[in-house]
Amino acid sequence: MQGLQELGWTDRRNVHLDSRWGAGDPDRIRTYAAELVALVPDVILASGGSVVGALREATRTVPIVFTQVPNAVGAGFVDTLAQLSEECVLTS
Repeated sequence: MQGLQELGWTDRRNVHLDSRWGAGDPDRIRTYAAELVALVPDVILASGGSVVGALREATRTVPIVFTQVPNAVGAGFVDTLAQLSEECVLTS
């Protein structure tokens, strides 16, 4: 939060941050994914393949930026590494 504030972003003023922690529970992760998508965000940041999978089931229209997915191609999140690189550049 401090880093965002240093860049001029303030929660609930010019950016809105909502967090959910699934704690590794697949049902909770799916529930939270649906909750986040229902908020109609501009983008969702996800950590881990199980979270990304649940979010992709919940939406195909909200961009999902993800981390800690060692094999995005193998998981089916992108078709090729080139696609992943292109999408990263487009969303930067």
